[in-house]
Amino acid sequence: MSFRSVTSDDQGNLYAISNDDELFYYRDEARNGSACWAFDGVGQKIGNGWGDIHRIFSGGDGILYAITWDGHLLFFRDEARDGSERWAFGGTGQDLGRAKTPDGADAGWLSFWTVFSGGDGIIYTITFDGDLLYFKDLARDGRNVWAAGGAGQRIGTGWGDFLQVFPGGDGVIYAVNARGAILYYRNEARDGTRRWAFDGVGQEIGQGWGGFWAAFPGGNGIAYALTPTGTMFYYRDESRDGRFGWSFEGRGQIIGHGWNTAQLEGYCWPLSVFPGETIDFHIAAPAGCQVDYLRLDAQPDDALGSAVGSPMNVSPVEQVTAPDWPSNGCGWSTTFTLTVPAEWASDVYSARCTDPAGTQFHIVFVVKPVAQRRGDLLVLASTNTWNAYNMWGGYSKYGPAIPDVLTFMRPNPAATPMDDGHINHLTRADLWIIHWFQQQGFCPNVISDADLHSGFDDLPNYAVLVLLTHPEYWTLEMLDRLEVFLAEGGSLLYLGGNGVFEQCSYSDGMDSLAFFYGHLDKQRSYAFLRNLTPPRPEREILGVGFRFNNYWTGAPSTFAAYPYRILAEGAGHPMILGTGLVTDDLIGIDGLQGVNGGGASGWEMDCSSRSDGPADGVVGATVDDDRGRSPDNLVVLARGTNGEQPKAVAHAAEMTY
Repeated sequence: MSFRSVTSDDQGNLYAISNDDELFYYRDEARNGSACWAFDGVGQKIGNGWGDIHRIFSGGDGILYAITWDGHLLFFRDEARDGSERWAFGGTGQDLGRAKTPDGADAGWLSFWTVFSGGDGIIYTITFDGDLLYFKDLARDGRNVWAAGGAGQRIGTGWGDFLQVFPGGDGVIYAVNARGAILYYRNEARDGTRRWAFDGVGQEIGQGWGGFWAAFPGGNGIAYALTPTGTMFYYRDESRDGRFGWSFEGRGQIIGHGWNTAQLEGYCWPLSVFPGETIDFHIAAPAGCQVDYLRLDAQPDDALGSAVGSPMNVSPVEQVTAPDWPSNGCGWSTTFTLTVPAEWASDVYSARCTDPAGTQFHIVFVVKPVAQRRGDLLVLASTNTWNAYNMWGGYSKYGPAIPDVLTFMRPNPAATPMDDGHINHLTRADLWIIHWFQQQGFCPNVISDADLHSGFDDLPNYAVLVLLTHPEYWTLEMLDRLEVFLAEGGSLLYLGGNGVFEQCSYSDGMDSLAFFYGHLDKQRSYAFLRNLTPPRPEREILGVGFRFNNYWTGAPSTFAAYPYRILAEGAGHPMILGTGLVTDDLIGIDGLQGVNGGGASGWEMDCSSRSDGPADGVVGATVDDDRGRSPDNLVVLARGTNGEQPKAVAHAAEMTY
């Protein structure tokens, strides 16, 4: 069984609408992180015929608000709250009408990105433009009586880019951003006016929340979170004041299974193929979907890409996820296959899946170049890093659960080609660089990390290999092949940060990655390339290396990227001569990254500073604890101006040759 909407009240009562349109009741009797459920965790059916309902959310005191598919809000009240079927009004939803915009225009409750309760009749909505609106159901008894005549009051902006937003009671609102960080807000007014704790700036109080398909409150600081594979996690914010103060040190406690999503998602295998080879696609589409293929190449109007192939319709299909999926793959059945046409050029592509409600999910793959159509340069798609940061199912290299081995065979929403509006560092950011090459008249070809690992036969015939935004995770075989390529006269263009930093290894089938260099305590420093035996610091290859001192640690709302300043040594270098640039000129001023500034030097930044650290042992990759020397002939052309800013990090990225 799968669910399409789940909610809970502040007393441990949970309600869920199944994909069969039945309403089920559950009760968390422990409410302390232990799995102690009423009825041994078996849902009690307390309603039928909920097919007209798009989603539900709790209003407290047994109240369930339900949004219909035509945009109305219905009022229900569970008078029993014990798993028996006893409803106010005989179970007939009372129509509370349609929402109104701040200027009084009809909107409908489906016109919002999300809707949730703030308690005491307060309802918050977030528009697709990111406005946070306040409504209040004054009656709370099924009558249509609203504050401000039912018009939403705008109490905030900039709320449209979060993955999840849910209430915490007493004005507290939690929001999960694209990095998986959870932010704390508190609406101190709670009357439709703007008065926020911390002047409305979200306080980051945790990490690892990016892999959930739903999150909702349980009262008294409790939050429940569901992974796409049906695992329920329990959290409790004991502080509830904007500080880090979680039960279990912020680690989610597994208290249930079987809470499967009914949302559209999928994955494919293999991730990269030559024209003429076949890819298997594994799709979960409870309502069916249409699939069309996009070549994610540069477009004059900044559109996502160009359509290739023919669209196809997929009938409704549900999938069953294997219990050992984090390491061994979801095990979903194949929904359809694609044999890549011979005329498709090497590039990054997407199978774009769209369900009847307009929800989209992108399944990204790479088409490799054939020798007869070799381009100007070869680009390495950082597919290992894409996998490491994929929080689908609540598992990733960064949590909330961290396995020793992480499969590629699962949906990867982190690899979306869409701009998340925050700090893009995976597929979307890689595409910006590829598009720039294309716009400048180059013909970049693309391979994946796995292709470099296995040996890409045509590599010696390229003059340049390009590393993109965040090529963090490398196998030793990849490193060996890069060193051979350079030794035989090839050139390397490194355009990212935190690159060639940490060792990983493929399984025999190449469909999963192992991390931590075999250390069971999961201390990642063992796997830094500069800590291997023998050490292989990236600075010796790239000329620069990452240090954690160069990592932006401020709140996302304060993140800004800054331009580079041309140094005197760089102004006279052949790379700069002829451009008109002179010492102290700024470059990389305007870009697409960051929320407060779009410069080129920004988040995880590499520098050329040499380290004469110990020849052996484990170092921590900081200014005072490092290993690796850049080549003697390295020239620093420009340096980021981050360190020149008030209250900024003391270090910045360097542009080198």
